[in-house]
Amino acid sequence: MVGRIVLVMLLCSISNVLWAEGLYLQTLNNTQLTEEQRQKSLKQVTEHKQIVLRGELEVPPFHKRGKEDASLGNSFCTTCHLSPPHTKSIRSRTFMNMHTQYIACETCHFRPENVQLSYQWQDTRDASIVTPKPKLFRQAVEAENKDTSLPEKKVITKDTYVINSFYKITPFYQQQAIGLRNDNAFAEETRKLWQQEGSALELKAERRALIHAPLTEKGPKCEACHNEKNPLLDLAELGATRYQLQKIQNNIVTQFFSRYKDEEQRIRIMSLLK
Repeated sequence: MVGRIVLVMLLCSISNVLWAEGLYLQTLNNTQLTEEQRQKSLKQVTEHKQIVLRGELEVPPFHKRGKEDASLGNSFCTTCHLSPPHTKSIRSRTFMNMHTQYIACETCHFRPENVQLSYQWQDTRDASIVTPKPKLFRQAVEAENKDTSLPEKKVITKDTYVINSFYKITPFYQQQAIGLRNDNAFAEETRKLWQQEGSALELKAERRALIHAPLTEKGPKCEACHNEKNPLLDLAELGATRYQLQKIQNNIVTQFFSRYKDEEQRIRIMSLLK
C-alpha cells in the first residue's frame, strides 16, 4: 500500500515537472476554481453537441469553404475548437479568422494582469524563433514595390505574395513561449481524458474550466492593435515597414467595426468609403 502511494506521488511530481512550461501552464497550475466556474463548465460539457462539417459545401461560383488551416494543428486549442475557430459573429468572423494565419491564439486570449509580455514570430511546427522581416506581413512586397526609389519595371512574381501561415506572432514571457503545444504532456493527458469512454462529466468539466480559467473568452478590440497610439503589438519590432505600419494601424475594416457596432445594423456601401 505504501509503495503504491509513493508511486502515485512520484507520477504526480513528474507530471508537475512536465507541465511547468511557460506562463500559461504556470498560471493554470496555480488556479483555484470557484464553484461558479465548475458549474458553468459542467453545463457546457453536458450540453455540448459534436459539430460535423459537411464536405464540399459551396454556393457556385463563390462562398466555397476553404480547407482547414494546417498551421493551427500544432496548437492545443484546436483539440476542441474548430479550425478556423471564430464562428459566432457573422459580420466579423471572416476578418477574425484571417488573423489566425499569422497570430497565435494566446496573443489575443491570454491577457494576464500586471505581466509584461513580449511578442515574437514563431514557427509553430518546431517552436523555433523566426527573424522579424517585412515579408512576414501580408502587404510586405506590395508595399516595398510602391517605393519610388525602386525601378519602375520591377517584376512581381507569384511567390512574392506567399505567406507562411506556420509563422505566427506569439506571446513570450522571460524568453519562453506562452502557448501550449499539442504534443505537451498536459495536452496529451487532456486528450486521453476526453477520448476515454466512461470518463465522468465532472472530471471533463473540471479540466475544461481549468484550461479556460487563465484565458479571456473575448480578445482585445480591433483598436488595440489597429491604432497609432500605444498599440498592443510593436509592429516595427516585428519587422513591419513604415508603409505597413500605416496600413495596419489605419485599417479600413477595423474603422468600419468601430462605427457600426450593432450586429443587426444595416449600412450602405457608400458608408464604407467615408
